[in-house]
Amino acid sequence: MSRLTPQALWPILVGMMFALGLASRVESADMTPKDIRERIDAVAKLLAAGKPDEAASSLAAGIEGLQAMQAKPQAPAGFKLLSDRAAAARKALEKAGVDVTRLEVPAPAAAVPAPLRPASAPPQAAAGVSFARQVAPMLVRSCGGCHVSGRRGNFQMVSYQGLMASGMVQRGAGNASRLVEMILSGDMPRGGGRVSADDVGMLISWIDRGATCDADPTASLDMLARGGATGPAPAPPPAMAAAAPIPLKPGDVAFSTDVAPILLEKCGMCHGARDPENNFQMTTLVLLVKGGRTGATIVPGKAADSLIVKKLRGVGIEGQRMPLNAPPLPNSEIALIEKWINQGGRIDLLTPSDPLEKVVAVGKAQRLSDDELAVVRQKAAELLWGRMIPDEQPFMDRREGLLVVGNLPEQRLKDLADKAADVAGFVRREIVAPDASLLKGGVVLYAFRNSYDYSALWQVVKGAERPKRISGNAGTSGDVIYAAILVPSQDESGDTTRAMLAEQIAAAAVAGRGFPAWFSLGVGRAVAMKAAPKAAVVQDWKRELGAAIKQLGSAEDFLAGHADPAATATAAGGFVSSLASAGKLAQCVALVDGGMSFDNAFTKIFRSPPQQAFTTWARNAGR
Repeated sequence: MSRLTPQALWPILVGMMFALGLASRVESADMTPKDIRERIDAVAKLLAAGKPDEAASSLAAGIEGLQAMQAKPQAPAGFKLLSDRAAAARKALEKAGVDVTRLEVPAPAAAVPAPLRPASAPPQAAAGVSFARQVAPMLVRSCGGCHVSGRRGNFQMVSYQGLMASGMVQRGAGNASRLVEMILSGDMPRGGGRVSADDVGMLISWIDRGATCDADPTASLDMLARGGATGPAPAPPPAMAAAAPIPLKPGDVAFSTDVAPILLEKCGMCHGARDPENNFQMTTLVLLVKGGRTGATIVPGKAADSLIVKKLRGVGIEGQRMPLNAPPLPNSEIALIEKWINQGGRIDLLTPSDPLEKVVAVGKAQRLSDDELAVVRQKAAELLWGRMIPDEQPFMDRREGLLVVGNLPEQRLKDLADKAADVAGFVRREIVAPDASLLKGGVVLYAFRNSYDYSALWQVVKGAERPKRISGNAGTSGDVIYAAILVPSQDESGDTTRAMLAEQIAAAAVAGRGFPAWFSLGVGRAVAMKAAPKAAVVQDWKRELGAAIKQLGSAEDFLAGHADPAATATAAGGFVSSLASAGKLAQCVALVDGGMSFDNAFTKIFRSPPQQAFTTWARNAGR
């Protein structure tokens, strides 16, 4: 047998040191944030594999790296994120019965939270950091191939508006933003690329100071990087400025049921949110009117002068007739669009900023009977499941006002449906009038057996990665009004499952009526707190409320849905719970069901506008 040389023996010794947990690296000071994260993230995998000792050693290695980071004159950006992950891993080890007394996670220095900025206050300027001249070019340079011109990992940021809607940026919290975390962890950019320390610092500074935009927020990042579209967004035509829908007169063309369905079917493939042709999106009425690189497409009241009509008829235009590479629209459909423009080009349901898909779904819901809509919703729910998990046929169980769809074993799904039906009855009594249904056409409850499958819903419906600490949500997707939960694997008392069902079914019933997302979240949690007051998850919500308020950044971010998703849900639950007394939630829902706008109904029932009420509550609750 040949003798091992010192050079050949060294890798073996290092490997043994790793296995024994004696070293995470030859020098912990040399560990990169990515190295540390890998050690910490390995804990869950090793626990699942039945290797608790190795899991503890892996965490110890990660903690050594954190200690080396903390010892530097200034802890690098990303330290808090890694510290939080290590603390969660330590908790998992403790629950598994591992002695963690020697695994002390170094905590970041306490920061004094900024006061909640009122929704009416303007965003703070980013201290010399320009989104158009600095941030956008850096994003295109570092991420453009995968996430600007492409949609790698179901994440795309075509514009500032698209970036903020993705949830990857949390205003006022650069280090806590997912976009920064992905860069600091080394996960992005792929292919060996690097983002310089100066660029990362610039990005964090821009986010910390409000993540403001000094250009047209709908302009493509590519255009901004080339120095174009740096002025403010053009003002929409006067007809678009009024958010309130117009009442229709006999013989009028309805945008929701006559025009929007045509645009979605015939134009949506080329002018949707993903890489729209000619930078022209038809995803909302505001964007439809704004147009693309050739300017506004609609002149309210003047169909003959409107570019969209000229393009559809193929007269008086440069370039080709639309739709491209498809048969021309029938004259009857073009005539409907012309008549609608001549009426003023206004919306009749929801607001000009709502997605056309949502406008069409609400219009259809108003036109159909409860039974007809339930059939449409079930078919749409099955199609949506096929997009999420195409290789697995779900079980389905229908109850009154509820369709349960999931990939649990059949008997377990039926048991869950029993619980959900009971909870749905409780929810109905809490949020609607005694003679009203939970929701016209019913709620679709998606029940997922594992986190991977549940994450598919976020990727398909929201086009984004599932946020951390989120195990249930509710919303709309075309004709589907859904509640979704990741079913707990262990829940002996049943309280956690009951709380989750109540939260998401209530949120879906409210979201399906067109309420703002923050209010739907809040109603869901407020009802869940009543349905299962002793559930551990409910106690966690109450305990985390103060910290969540401090994470919001501003009242504006909370109301617009731009704050951290978990913090938004916790704060919304606390806020709406403070209002939910003496049947007031049901009164507010009844007014909106009767045709009153949400803002007016909220102000009438709760005696102040939403922005003012939330700012006052947050100031008091955050003390």
